[in-house]
Amino acid sequence: MENQGKITIGQNLKKIRKELGLKQYEITGGEITRNLISIIENDKTPLYETNARIISENMNSIMEERGLDIYIEPEDILNPERYEAKKKADLYIENFKTKLNEKNFEIESKELQEIELFLNHWNLNDKKAKIYELLGDIYYYSHDFDKEFIYLTKALECAFMLPNRKNNYKILSKLISNCINTEKYKEALRLGNFGLSSQKNMPEKVKGIFHYNNALAYENLEKFDSSIEELNIAKKHIEDINSKLFIKMLVLEGICYSNKKEYDKALNTYNQAIDIFNLEKKHDEIYLVYANIVDLFVEKKDVDKVAEYLNTISKHISNIDENSPYLARVFFSISDGFFFLKNYASAEECLKKSLYLAEKNNEKNLYEQSLLKLFNFYVKENEKEKIYKLKDKLSEEILNISVDEKLSLFLNLILYYLEHNDIDLAKQLVQELLKKEVRK
Repeated sequence: MENQGKITIGQNLKKIRKELGLKQYEITGGEITRNLISIIENDKTPLYETNARIISENMNSIMEERGLDIYIEPEDILNPERYEAKKKADLYIENFKTKLNEKNFEIESKELQEIELFLNHWNLNDKKAKIYELLGDIYYYSHDFDKEFIYLTKALECAFMLPNRKNNYKILSKLISNCINTEKYKEALRLGNFGLSSQKNMPEKVKGIFHYNNALAYENLEKFDSSIEELNIAKKHIEDINSKLFIKMLVLEGICYSNKKEYDKALNTYNQAIDIFNLEKKHDEIYLVYANIVDLFVEKKDVDKVAEYLNTISKHISNIDENSPYLARVFFSISDGFFFLKNYASAEECLKKSLYLAEKNNEKNLYEQSLLKLFNFYVKENEKEKIYKLKDKLSEEILNISVDEKLSLFLNLILYYLEHNDIDLAKQLVQELLKKEVRK
């Protein structure tokens, strides 16, 4: 029987073919005969690398047509042990898929070490790419963006060792999103442009996503004209103008025009998004657009319009599910509108809700932004008791700050000044540091 002892190359070819559900004639590709496949599988003639390559390419072509993420290399056919190792790798892959489906994002270090040892022993670039991509997905959902970046980078390196492997752009797209989430905008642009120039098999919608991510990166770098240019290109690749992606493009375009002080264009773009939202009845996202409009009228110092849109949001915001990915951002954004109207109680309440929801949903960046804005408000109003109540949260954030040698030097100098009652010099140093952060 095939599973007793070491199987031959011919037996291995037959095993792979049957497991993929293929007939002998299907893997010939018109370049070799079905009869040759038959005599190879029956060990009546050797399989040379040239024919192994033809067979593997034909298998991969059929797998792609069937929409299956299966990639067979010539070495898989020529080395039965290697193919068995791939099947073991598939067990790791299924395990990670199960974790993602069950929302179980815990991975023990022992489990990782076992997988790394296995992958280092076998040069299985296609399986490595998939395993590392899934690990990146798990760390994304657990909001460990540093580890997500590490494993997606590993996945990309393995994927590009296989130039004929389809869908490499999917890993690249995830890595770009990670760079945007972690504020590595120049790296996001580098990867985006690389993907657009190198991935010839990229579907039109995916091209739109790549250009949209480029636009996001440019907007965060305050290059608003470049962002709008990328958005105009992105729109050409999106057929469904009622899609969520197209709406995101409109919102980002509105933000860019608003930052350029072209308020009429911004308002027109926001209203296009609102019209689509009304048709689609996506209520939670629509309030984020309203929040952007509030920001616009704050910039224009239009008290009546700010009050009008804040009233609209306030009437219906309780209808949004607490688990919505938009709710914390809406509360954070509209706090500026309440500050503008000098309604400090409502502004404070919005920031507290934003802080609570950002912490609950593990939105690290928004949590830090909400905490900083709330802290600055309490300092400005000299609310000592409320500042002290924030002490625990501030202490937790301090523990997460990485301190390099330069910052350590400044902190020690500040401490020295304080110990010797040189308060003015300590203040001066702190103010210099804060100015540097604002300029950044």
